[in-house]
Amino acid sequence: MLTSDLLVSRIRKGRIEPVYALLNENTLDIVSSVIDIFERHIGRTYVELAEELDGFESINYRLIRGISQILAGRCVFEADSIIDPIAARRVVFEEAGGLVTSGEERTGVLNRSAAKLSMEPNDLEKALWADLEENLVIKGFQNIAPEALVEQYNLSLAQALLFKATGMELQIEDSYQPVFWAIKKLGLMYSIVDGRIYLDGPISLFKMTERYGTAFAKLLPSVMASTKWSLKASILRKTSQGKKIYEFYLDHTKREIFGMDRGSEIGWGSGKREGRSEPGLKNKAGFDSAVEKEFYQLDFHGWKIRREPTVLKSGKYAFIPDFSLEKKGTRIYVEIIGFWTPDYLRNKIQKINGLDEKEPLLLLVNKSLRCSVSEFKTDNVILFDKKIPHLDIIKFLRQYEERQMKDDIEKLKNMDLSLDGDMGVVSLDELARKFSVDLDALKEVIKEKSEDCYLLLGDQLVSEVVLESVRKEMAGVKKHHEAVRIFERYGIKSHTQALESLGYKVRWIGLDPEKAEILRA
Repeated sequence: MLTSDLLVSRIRKGRIEPVYALLNENTLDIVSSVIDIFERHIGRTYVELAEELDGFESINYRLIRGISQILAGRCVFEADSIIDPIAARRVVFEEAGGLVTSGEERTGVLNRSAAKLSMEPNDLEKALWADLEENLVIKGFQNIAPEALVEQYNLSLAQALLFKATGMELQIEDSYQPVFWAIKKLGLMYSIVDGRIYLDGPISLFKMTERYGTAFAKLLPSVMASTKWSLKASILRKTSQGKKIYEFYLDHTKREIFGMDRGSEIGWGSGKREGRSEPGLKNKAGFDSAVEKEFYQLDFHGWKIRREPTVLKSGKYAFIPDFSLEKKGTRIYVEIIGFWTPDYLRNKIQKINGLDEKEPLLLLVNKSLRCSVSEFKTDNVILFDKKIPHLDIIKFLRQYEERQMKDDIEKLKNMDLSLDGDMGVVSLDELARKFSVDLDALKEVIKEKSEDCYLLLGDQLVSEVVLESVRKEMAGVKKHHEAVRIFERYGIKSHTQALESLGYKVRWIGLDPEKAEILRA
């Protein structure tokens, strides 16, 4: 992100917007030249790079200084020293024992210190201040195409402007989930009214912090990733008449300015200085707490874990559950409530109790929190102390599966499941999805109803008509693999059960399935 002194903007009729760089020949020539300067300075010091850039900036100061800031974030800077500069200074200062007033005394301190460190005095002197920014050496540079750099510069202009926002209104028509993920990860405050997302800007806070302002601007790339979106922000600017609010508007029709029309990936660069990296969104693979990480690594007996699976509506807010557990079309959301401030806990309880979704939600609540189970309008609450209550969750899931199966069986008993005898082979998986029931519940009901013209083989119903045709083709067949081919031709998947139902058994000869034979039982 650019520093505020490099923000170029224009104001007209109460509106403000950045002066974006154009993708014309003149701009691309300038940008290409700056990239070339960075490439040529690999292996040289930062101060040498800065000196050459200073002589070049007179062409277009803000543009060149701005793209230089972005390119610096794509560099790897390291101290060029055979010894840690901090360790070198410690030895020298201890040897000096106080203020050194003459060149001769200084030379003596350096010589004695170098002897202690088993190195040459010249190398020690070079190491003393090798970690200062101007002495850092460019060890690596991640190149970038001139067009992509201009687009990233334009993004940085928009972000720098949003840093001074007192509030922002978003309207997104698709891909809203990544936006809410970003809002959550960045810790931004928001509300939802009539489908619009309202965000409080850093300046509207009683105590404005640079960290919050940076996070506010970082939301922009996530918004831009949507296909159709609009953004309206109130920007506070100092004028000769005092502070004044201007409106900044941006939407998807300006995508080409940022390269989004050709699928360009916009971000903040991936280079880093030694010990410092360009700030960005928290990696999706990361976790908010050790408890969340522990939960994600557990096995829940066939229930698939998904992180932050969706965005649920809760009044004027969005609620993103930490996880969901999914099995056979059933989904249970999971929210882990650990150690938080009283205000945060109050808001969390309000959100959970205000959820519009009817799908089940399991709450894992830390015992140390000053709240009671009765404060949550759900029976699905499990208390824990430090570690995830794995066995309690397994027990809950089993009880849920049993209740779900019982409900599905009752539902199916009141339905007409009769099948025509000419349907051949019926997939129970497809039938369960059609009726929105569990597969095992469907099989249980089918066993009770015992369709006379069908036989249950694995997860399929096979008609007697098909079985009779298979029986005729099986006459004279001796090899197991030949029988399997017949079953496959009719779409029968449970080969062993099919053989048993037709009165056959398998005789294995060694481990080669090609040699296996079938015999009458």
